[in-house]
Amino acid sequence: MIRLRDLSRVALSVLLSACAANLPTDDTKTTPPPPPPVVGSSTSLPLKLAPRPTESAITAADLMTRLYIFADDSMQGRGTGTEGYDRAARYIADELRRLGLKPAGDNGSYFQRVTIAGGVVSGQRPIYNVVAVVPGADPALAGQYVALGAHADHLSMTPHPLEHDSLKVARDQAWSMSGRSNTPAHLTAEQRASIRVNVDSLRRLRAPRLDSIFNGADDDGSGSMALLEIAESMMTGTRKPGRSVLFVWHTAEELGLLGSAYFGENPTVPRDSIVAQVNTDMIGRGSSADLLIGGPDYLAVVGSRRLSTQLGDMVESVNIAGGHGLRLDYEMDADGHPQGIYCRSDHYSYARWGIPVVFFFTGLHADYHQLTDEPQYIDYPHYARITNYLNDLVLTIAERAERPVVDKPVPSPYARCIQ
Repeated sequence: MIRLRDLSRVALSVLLSACAANLPTDDTKTTPPPPPPVVGSSTSLPLKLAPRPTESAITAADLMTRLYIFADDSMQGRGTGTEGYDRAARYIADELRRLGLKPAGDNGSYFQRVTIAGGVVSGQRPIYNVVAVVPGADPALAGQYVALGAHADHLSMTPHPLEHDSLKVARDQAWSMSGRSNTPAHLTAEQRASIRVNVDSLRRLRAPRLDSIFNGADDDGSGSMALLEIAESMMTGTRKPGRSVLFVWHTAEELGLLGSAYFGENPTVPRDSIVAQVNTDMIGRGSSADLLIGGPDYLAVVGSRRLSTQLGDMVESVNIAGGHGLRLDYEMDADGHPQGIYCRSDHYSYARWGIPVVFFFTGLHADYHQLTDEPQYIDYPHYARITNYLNDLVLTIAERAERPVVDKPVPSPYARCIQ
């Protein structure tokens, strides 16, 4: 998710300077001991995980396998226009090819090259969206599309490594002090000064490790790998979509929604054939340790009724009828909400063209836009529960005889977004 207002920075220079001298970097994280206990995070998951074959069912184990691959240090933070992003995009494309999805990028490929007015992004490499289709099973509906999106990019790397475990503990303390809220309070100077990390205690549990990679496990590795799980379920399972399902992994979201804006202006299917867009960004957390209002059933919803009342109704009815039992939170969908989430992720690049949208995420947390956003801190049962719900919602939209009616005002596609 693109940055709007991050938490106040925690001054760790004194703490971390003692950790930085004469230490090997841990960006490869080889043979790690068990992680130390940290505030608000899992203590039972490894830093590395051997991949396992995935299956038709959408499971926590499958999502874990995929996310540990996609948010691995070898992807170098998936910065737009970097070798790491290219490696991550190739992983997605290889999986799409293996599963048999139809390419929907340029020239029969899975890649849509994105051109940016005024020049290249992040230097010199071409940048790409990844696009594929699960063809619809109903001949009367197959020419229409339900779009499902996430962003594959993240923040790349920092030239100034930090000691991961000390940073993690300090960030968790700062997050608790800020209120564990989707509208976090700024820390006072006194609160920042009060943050202490016992480095010696951490080092008794494990060797110190320097970290320079923004892995982006939740932002938005979680959404990206949910799309792959849904694609696998649709291709190999028994329930097939009536309409076609358009999968788009956008690039350059972190740079200002550039990849989705380009796709909205240059869609690889007719724009008026897209009946709705479902966007996922940061759906792997949301426990009560992350948010005071969080829990195993928490899911935030934005934009579901801004263009189509019917789409908003389906968001709720599928949750009930499918027995998903999710607690849908609309607080951040409020007009004028200070976080401006409606304008901060890729769904708006579709909404501005009059396509009904809904955006799902599990809220902010201490590791948002930090080096500590890694796969071992994801809540995989919660993540799988949400991904199964998303699959059900997309299939329900795809099976419905009529497309969701647009019954709300449509913005000008070139107007400034208003929350």
